[in-house]
Formats: sequence, C-alpha cells, structure tokens
Amino acid sequence: MKAFNQIARAHDDILEGRLTMDVFAADIWQVAFGNAPPEYKNADLFFKKTYLTKGLKNLIEVAEKRLLGKAGDAVIQLQTPFGGGKTHALIALYHKACEWKVKAVVLDGSALSVEIKPWEEIERQLRGKIEITKGSSSPGKDKLIKLLSENAPLVILMDEVLEYITKASTVKIGDSNLGAQTLAFLQELMSAVSSIGNALLVLTLPSSLLEHYDENAERAFQKLQKVAGRMEKIYNPVEDDEIEQVVRARLFSWIDEKEALNVIEEFLEYLRRESLLNSEEISAYREKFLKSYPFKPEVIDVLYKRWGSFPTFQRTRGILRLLSLVIHDLLEENLPFIRLSDFDLKNEDLRRELIKHIGQEWDSVIAQDIISEDSGAKKVDKSLGSSYIPYKLGTAVSTTIFMTSFSGKGERV
Repeated sequence: MKAFNQIARAHDDILEGRLTMDVFAADIWQVAFGNAPPEYKNADLFFKKTYLTKGLKNLIEVAEKRLLGKAGDAVIQLQTPFGGGKTHALIALYHKACEWKVKAVVLDGSALSVEIKPWEEIERQLRGKIEITKGSSSPGKDKLIKLLSENAPLVILMDEVLEYITKASTVKIGDSNLGAQTLAFLQELMSAVSSIGNALLVLTLPSSLLEHYDENAERAFQKLQKVAGRMEKIYNPVEDDEIEQVVRARLFSWIDEKEALNVIEEFLEYLRRESLLNSEEISAYREKFLKSYPFKPEVIDVLYKRWGSFPTFQRTRGILRLLSLVIHDLLEENLPFIRLSDFDLKNEDLRRELIKHIGQEWDSVIAQDIISEDSGAKKVDKSLGSSYIPYKLGTAVSTTIFMTSFSGKGERV
C-alpha cells in the first residue's frame, strides 16, 4: 500500500509545524479589524480550506437573497455546541458580504469592552462617527431604522453576544444596567432589521449550558433566547454527518481519491478474507472510510462523539488541532492510513490537548501504563518476540483503549 502522505497532501501550516491553537481559532473580530491568520483573513484561502456544508451553503444563499431585497429571513441565529462552526460561518458571511459589495458590521462580545456600547459601535463602523445612537441607553427602533436604512444593504454579524451581556450586566445605568439595555437594544435591532428589506442580522448563541459561565450568565442566556426567539430563525452550519469533509478540507490541500480507494479496497479485502465484516457491513464501512480517509472512520467518530461530548472540548477546532498534531507526527512514517493507535501519547502537545479534559492525574496514568519504558504496554511490546516488535502491539492496543474510554457524558468503556 502507498503511504497516506503520498495520497493526501497536508496544508502548509501542518507540514511546517504551525500547529498552535490560534491557527484553528476562528475570530471574526480579527478577520475584520486585526491580525487573523491568513487561513481566515484571506478570502480565497479561507474558502479553499472550508468545506461548504449544506447548512453553510443554505446560509449563504439565504443571506444573498435577503441582501438583494428578495424574500428571506431577516434575523438568523447560529446555535451549535462549543466549537461547532458558528464563528466560521460568520467569517464566511463576512467574506461573501465583501464579495457582494455589501456593508458588513462586526460585533464580537469577547472583543468589546463595556466602555463600548454595541449601538454606538454599529454607527461608528457605518458612519465613522457617533451621533444618531450616542448615549448609555438603547437608542430605540426609529433611530436604528434611520441608521440602517441609510446604509443598506448591510449585514450585521454578532458573535459571543452572551459574553458581552454577561460583562455589561455589572455596569449600572440609572435603575438599570448595561446588560438589560443591551437586551432591549437587541430587540429593537431585530425589529429594525426586519422592517428593512435588504438588511440582515446574524448572531451566535451557545447551546451548551456549561458554556454560560455562571448563574447570572444563565439568566442572561434565558432572557436572550426569549428576545431572539420572537423573530429569529435558527440555523445549524454543520451537521454531524459532514464533519469528515470539514476536517479533510481544513487539513489537506488535495487527496487522490482513486489511490485512496485502492488502499481502502485492499484493507476491506483483508476484512473480508478474515471474516471480520460481512458484505453489508463492508459496503457501509467503505462509504464511511472514503469520507474520512486518510483517517479510519473510528478516529473521527471517537473524537467528535466521545471527546466532543466534553463541554470543554471545542468540537471542530479541537479535532483539527489534535489531528494536525497527529499528521505532523506521522509524516515520515510509512502508514497507509491513520488509526487511533497511531496517536503518539509521548507527544506532549497531543497529550496535553487530551488530558486537559479528563484531569491532570491521567498524565501519570498514561506514563505508567503506556509511554514510559517500563510501562505495561512496553513490556507487552517486548514480550511478543522480535517478529512483532516493529508493530508495538502493546502500545497500539493500550493507546486505542485509552482513546475510546472517555466521554464527557460520564460514560466509561
């Protein structure tokens, strides 16, 4: 069999070892105003590394129709689990707005300080000055309609709304607070956008309760959902059955599908010969393997469904970071595909990415059971005889067991 790195070429950032989390961290504010990595800031490169899921295609189509003044949702909410592609979708819309010559306003709750009022920031980005909306209180629907209609067609992209409201709730404004004013502003903004035929508001909300920081944030989230729920449409940019294509597009510049199929068929022939799968199971496995290659299907499944169920695991981003480390580790290895057993837990960056979700105490467990020279896995490697030493069967099996033994839902295998 050919090695996977002869069939699939990793993107330059992986080949060059640029594997820090910020390379995979989508930040709409940095794209619009700062120093985002080229993978996000450059539109051509962004879309080259982006698999256009059904949800993302639909979102772009709906946005274009709305901004052309045709029928379409005026207010869209993107709500997915942690790391589920919300910000990535906003960046896609930002680049498309630039392509369509449409004004784009960007508000990022993690970047905005409470000294900056969101209504004033919208005007600053649109007019270069603050006059119509100036003040500590929400300006009201009529002023917003005036401001937006004068600058339409436009799209307003709001990320991490809950984070801003949580911070703003600590700022007193008379008998109210800035968080309450921001909620009132959002209601007025949604109404204003809905009354303008070629304006669109897209905002992100988390769907996991454990992302909401504390009880105050949880109350703010419930209020925000109530406000947003009156007129917004919820979109999911990435479905579970599309994650393989998302991963492959971000990690590889090209894959020779014909050669990939040759490798897969040779592996399937082994499964058939050893009666490990029946004909129906082989057909289903072939389809999954073709979508996930050069990763065996269970690699993506375990990371996305098991590790991805940890509330701290940023699903898409976390998988990309982990797999980029694995690919870089294996570039010099003559492997036809990548298995869970190929995860080198001696790689400190890779190990840290995993154990931060399950507890630091697992660092010593991994050392004792799998990676140290006197570990149980290494003893098994040596005990099987010289013919089997290159396969490191003890380490391979132990690594696979470790990778499949955890779930954020509290399940243990």
